[in-house]
Amino acid sequence: MEDLGVVETQYGKKHQIRLVWQIAEKMEDGRPFSIGRRYGLSLHEKSALFKDLKSYAKKAPPQNLDLETLIGKPCQILITHVERDGSTFANVQAVLPPSATKIKVDKDFVRKCNRPGAVKAEAAPELDADGVPVPF
Repeated sequence: MEDLGVVETQYGKKHQIRLVWQIAEKMEDGRPFSIGRRYGLSLHEKSALFKDLKSYAKKAPPQNLDLETLIGKPCQILITHVERDGSTFANVQAVLPPSATKIKVDKDFVRKCNRPGAVKAEAAPELDADGVPVPF
């Protein structure tokens, strides 16, 4: 889980995160492929994050879910490939409960925020009940 902080989107400034998964397939150098998806940091029932967490856990996620608890948890992801401008992009379409096959996180994996030279994300402002930033 990578906190991207407040990001300008087509819908205005939104607090975003990126979930990253390692897959069993290996790159030419032997390291496992990884794939990520950006989400708005919202557990509203219409949000993409809510929908993917619900399909993964087979129940609605609690509103106080600590996303850090997902690190290292196995799951299945449905990936589609899209060709655009001569390149092929892999997109996460769904997150599902794990299969019976157990795949371990690569021992050399280091979260992006823990890598040398990592830049800390801008903190999201605290909002009041009306969604207005709290000035203190």
